[in-house]
Amino acid sequence: MTTTTDTAPVTKRARVGWADLAWLTWRQHRWAIVGLVAAVVAVVAVALFLAWRIDATGDVQGLFGRWRFISVGSMVMLAPMLTGLAVAVFWAAPVLAREYEQRTHLVVWSQDVTPTRWLAGKAVVLGVPAVALAVVVGLASRTLIDSINATASRPVFTPFAMPAFEAVPLVQAGFAAFGFALGLALGAVTRRTVMSMGLALCAFIAVRGVVAGLWRPNFREPLLRVEPYEAYQRSWDGPGDGSWTVDSGFSDAAGNEVAYPSACSNAQDSATYAKCMSDNNVLFFTEYHPADRLVPFQLFESAIFLVLAAGLLALAFARVRRAARV
Repeated sequence: MTTTTDTAPVTKRARVGWADLAWLTWRQHRWAIVGLVAAVVAVVAVALFLAWRIDATGDVQGLFGRWRFISVGSMVMLAPMLTGLAVAVFWAAPVLAREYEQRTHLVVWSQDVTPTRWLAGKAVVLGVPAVALAVVVGLASRTLIDSINATASRPVFTPFAMPAFEAVPLVQAGFAAFGFALGLALGAVTRRTVMSMGLALCAFIAVRGVVAGLWRPNFREPLLRVEPYEAYQRSWDGPGDGSWTVDSGFSDAAGNEVAYPSACSNAQDSATYAKCMSDNNVLFFTEYHPADRLVPFQLFESAIFLVLAAGLLALAFARVRRAARV
């Protein structure tokens, strides 16, 4: 006697698509996403409101003199410098580190998606919005800075100084991309959420400080201006017209720095002081970058952070591929 057994047809599961990866990323990181989006919306709203109020009233000094503007407005001014840091610490660092800590990567990577494709989905779904949010913050801060400078009797925020230098879309995109890649790479290396967040905080601040404080003034050789005291006194802030003074002091006619003549310290008035400096053959030098270098400097700094971001993303993908083979 023979029996016939009917078996259910084998169905092959469809390939995991980008929509599935996007939904998974949202479910896993929705609170971090909502928190950062809410913070960006608040910063943009405050910046645009303050810009509108300054344009409407023409009152900059009054706003600066109130504690409300100092506390809220100052945070808006810091936003272009802090957005990339927030992306690195709170958005990117936990992405891989939490998967390793909770061992969920063993389940995810054994399904119908490869580790590199899973990570690529995370990088696109989280990284692209992070860059877009940073650009929005920069544009809103730029609007407020322009309103303050246009209304004030003299520019409050000079082009090369923070936060004016950072509040442009390309620089903001570079900071956010670097922050995201940094957090992702540290999460892949440490596999510890708190450790990766702490290291991302320190590393981001350190790199930003080195580039802005040590490297930016030397992107190009500064121009040199040597002049007597009378001319120097008329331009304490440097050449003006948006230029950036990086160094100044006492020099000889060739521009070589010299020591301050102690005999001039007893001068009673400006004319006596100027004559004393002239008698001692002491001039004043100013090293500066002209205003037409602003955009090239911003492009160069953006390129630095984008290159760093590319290298850190490569490191993260290499660590994930290696971990998948073990």
